[in-house]
Formats: sequence, structure tokens, C-alpha cells
Amino acid sequence: MRIVTTTDLSLFETTKAQRQDFAQSVINSLKEGLTDPLKVHLQIKCLEDIVKQLTTHPEYKDLTLEEANKHGKSFELHNAKFEIKEAGVKYDYSNCGDPVYNELAQKMVELEKEIKDRQAFLKAVKPGTEILVEDEVVILYPPVKTSTTSITVNLK
Repeated sequence: MRIVTTTDLSLFETTKAQRQDFAQSVINSLKEGLTDPLKVHLQIKCLEDIVKQLTTHPEYKDLTLEEANKHGKSFELHNAKFEIKEAGVKYDYSNCGDPVYNELAQKMVELEKEIKDRQAFLKAVKPGTEILVEDEVVILYPPVKTSTTSITVNLK
């Protein structure tokens, strides 16, 4: 197993301006044909995967929090400001015993299902379809579909 040193990661310890310059130099290299765009795309995807694996790993989280706690709730170090704070706070209302909340939550579930069903119906509608809604003839059109083209990469 290879030992990772801070030197290995030092490329990423930069200022905002240095990161912007680096990104622009990659773009320039791509535009000038000096670098293979698909190779760079693969490398970026690999980098994203490494970041995800690290930041979601429980031991990584524990180790960084343990180290940060040695410095206090808010501190500056390595050209950055660190803050320890609660994030992603969630509340579970299911055990509150509030019948009003429970009824509203059930209505929300039913409405979400009705909306999804109606969306499926509208996706299948032919342009100019006439339907009767509360004694009124309404002309329906399918929803406008937009998308962006991208490249997917499946890492091995």
C-alpha cells in the first residue's frame, strides 16, 4: 500500500485565483489541441470519485473533526477558514403525535401521487388534445422537454 503524503495533495492547496488560473490553463490547452479532452474528462471524473470516497468515509469525517476540534469552533489554517458547525439538520415529525400534521402529511403524499400521475398523462398527450374540465373544453399540449447533452463515464 502506498503512503500518501501532503506533497501528493499539495496541488490542491491553492488560492482561489490559482485554482481559476489552473482551470483556465486546462481549457486553453484543450482549445489549442495540446491535450486530449476525453482523457481530461476521465481524470476529472476520477478526481470527483476520490473526493466522494474520502468525504463520505466515516473515518475520514471522524479524523478531520477530531483534528479541527483541537483548534476550536472557528479558526484559520493553511490559507483557509475552518468552522465546526451543525449541517444537514433534519427533523422527524412522525413521532410528534400531532393529528393535524399527520393528516396534512397524508394529503401531501396523495397530492404528490396525483401530480406524478397527471404529469405522466400530460407527457403522453398529443398536441391540441381537447378535454373537458369542469364544463369547459380545454386544449392540452405536451410539456416542453429540455435537456443537455453530456458524456457519462463509468469508472472501472
